[in-house]
Formats: sequence, C-alpha cells, structure tokens
Amino acid sequence: MSLKKNKTTRGFTLLEMLIAIAIFAMLGLAANAVLSTVMKNDEVTAEFAQRLKSLQQGFGALERDFGQMVARTPRLLEGGRGSTVIQTGKDMFDSESEAIVFYRIGWLNPDGLLPRGSLQSVAYVVQENNLERWYFPYPEPEFGAEPIKTVVIKNVLSVEYSFFVEDKWERKFDATSLPKAIAMAVEVEGLGTVQRKFLLPLGAMLTKDNQNNSGNNNGNNSGNNNGNNSGGNNGGGKGGGSGGKEDENG
Repeated sequence: MSLKKNKTTRGFTLLEMLIAIAIFAMLGLAANAVLSTVMKNDEVTAEFAQRLKSLQQGFGALERDFGQMVARTPRLLEGGRGSTVIQTGKDMFDSESEAIVFYRIGWLNPDGLLPRGSLQSVAYVVQENNLERWYFPYPEPEFGAEPIKTVVIKNVLSVEYSFFVEDKWERKFDATSLPKAIAMAVEVEGLGTVQRKFLLPLGAMLTKDNQNNSGNNNGNNSGNNNGNNSGGNNGGGKGGGSGGKEDENG
C-alpha cells in the first residue's frame, strides 16, 4: 500500500499583501518627490540661465555704446553748445536712478539708405524697474521729440556710474573730456549688485579754435590746390599751343 502526500499551494497572506502595497506606495512617493524636485530645479536653472543671458546681452549693448563713445557736446536750447561730453544724474528724463547721456559713432547705415550720418545720441534711463536705452533718429533732435526706447535689463533697482579720471575712480567729474573708463554698478532684483567696467576710446574736445584752424587749413589747402591745378592746366595749354605753332612754322 503506497501513501501519496498531498501538496498544497500556499499564497500570500493579507498582511504580506498590505506590507508590499505600503512599500510600493512609499517608493512611489519618494520617486515623485525626487522627480518634482528635479523638475523644479530645472525650471529655476532655466529661468536663471535666461536672466543671465538677458543680462549678458544688456551689458553687450552697453559695451558697444561705451566702446564707440565720442567727445561731443550737446546743442543748447538757447543756442550754442554745452561744455560737457557726458551728462549724468538722477534728475534726468524722470529716471528712477542715475541716467547717462552721451554721443557715439559707428551707427550703421548701409549704402547710405537713410538720410542720416553715423553719429547717434544715446541715453540710458531707469523707468518702471527697467534699464532702457533711448536714442533719437538724429544727433540733434528737435525739442519735445520722442526717443526710440529699448529695454536692456529688467528688474533693475538702482544704477550707479563711476569714472576713471587721473588714475582714480570718481563718482563725479567735470566731463569736459572723456574718462579712461566707466564703471557701472547695477542692482538687479534676485541677483544682487552686478558691476562692470568699460574701457573708453581716447578722445579730446574739439574747440572753436581748432574748428577755425581746421576750416582755414581746408580753405588754404583747397585754394592752393585749385591755384596749382589751374596754373598747371594753363601752362599745359600754353605749351600745347606753342607746340602747335612750331609745328605749323616747321
């Protein structure tokens, strides 16, 4: 007589199932928390990178303008010209912080399509917490003319300028000639104070005496050139005429 042993299949108990479900639930919550943190960090990084890119583009525009600054005085409303080549202050153009006004050259005009030169009047003004670049279509705009405005840097709280004159930094100077460099401290919301220094091209004031001398020199040179050219032409004409007579006589 053979005895057969019955084999029974044993499953998971309810307690084991509950424990397994709890473990998987905690793993899911942990993975969700990690994923949310990664996504949030990615958004913050992308936003910071965009702000940094915008900030770099703004300073790039400033560097181009400062790098082509020229020592030119503005025209006064009552006639004549001023004595300063750079104007700065908080009471200009209703700016919320310090503003700066100057002239620059190198304004592109391909093939002379536009009726203007390469000289441009530029101003940097803070309005509505934005650093804006203002410029006019012509270097000497009419009184009351509206400038063309472009936002350069957003969320600006304050702007301060310093000027490198006589081997030291000064907050104020006479501005009758260009400084060697300009330092700009911009306080940006969420980023703190960012400072940049810009080297300026060497330039000097063009005085009235220099203008008169330049005009006299140009006049004298043109007069001398015209006289020499006319003399040469007359001489050539006479020579040609006498040569013709000699040929006839011969």
